Amino acid sequence: MLVLTNIKDVANESGVSVTTVSRVMNNRGYISEKTRKKVYDAMEKLNYHPNELAQNLFRKKTNLIGLILPDISINFYGEETKYIEEYLYKNGYKLMLCNAYASKEREKEYINMLQRNQVDGIIIGSHTLEIEEYLKINSPIIALDRFLGNEIPIVAADHNQGGILVAEHLIKAGCSNVVQFVGSKNLKSYANKRHEVFEKIMKENNINVITIEMEVNTFSINENQHYINYMFNNYKNIDGVFATDNMAIQIIKEAQKRGIRIPEEFKVIGYDGTENSKLFIPKLTTIKQPIKEICMDAVDKLIKLINGEEIKNKESFHSVELIEGETI
Repeated sequence: MLVLTNIKDVANESGVSVTTVSRVMNNRGYISEKTRKKVYDAMEKLNYHPNELAQNLFRKKTNLIGLILPDISINFYGEETKYIEEYLYKNGYKLMLCNAYASKEREKEYINMLQRNQVDGIIIGSHTLEIEEYLKINSPIIALDRFLGNEIPIVAADHNQGGILVAEHLIKAGCSNVVQFVGSKNLKSYANKRHEVFEKIMKENNINVITIEMEVNTFSINENQHYINYMFNNYKNIDGVFATDNMAIQIIKEAQKRGIRIPEEFKVIGYDGTENSKLFIPKLTTIKQPIKEICMDAVDKLIKLINGEEIKNKESFHSVELIEGETI
């Protein structure tokens, strides 16, 4: 028969009071090292594990952080998850990962679940709900790459700089008729700034820019292929394209199928600079976002909010870098 061990058993085994055991477990008040060791030894011998939920309610802190992303199967979001989890762990927090999959209902359910579990804070990188929904959240919040209100800090790459670098590189390569793939313009995403800056500079240099706007949270290979086919079938004289790494790699594959030589006839530049993009041949020319630095900054800011500190600079932008490849 299974016998459940409780705090009284630990007290009896260690020869101290139940109150002393409770103080040891909650790290409250002065306890000598000798007494603390006796209690921990008794807990180990009895294989006793404290009720973490009860402890958290007592401390009013769970050391849990929620992370909501659109789709972690995408390399960029997978890397964000890796760095955020790693840095949270180093700071004594555990991660609750929520994969929104471009579903408003799913994201709402996750937000409600995170609040029911009394997470200490939430990092939001998804894009499905209206801003008003995020403002209802009664927890410290950090936004990744999206404006969620004047009071919610945002951490992102410097997309203005990214748009400039892409434009300068395609101009230098001699492009005259280019396509850019953009996400939904309805989102208040800072990522859109790179496309706005890019288009402005190209037009100032008398270079034609065709903008293909995609639906919100378009990530799958089949969805991407639809837009890629549309580009190649409808625009015959293009000589350059600007897209995210995943999209750019798929575009190169389709160009090769159609007998289009890269970079001689067609230039391709990506955006993100994820680790997986380094494995592609030909090596992709891309703009590398400082994903690790962005994630560490987001965690640092969230911990400050959790600790009641004020964040004066609500917007934090990190420099991007041009990675030379073989596709321009």
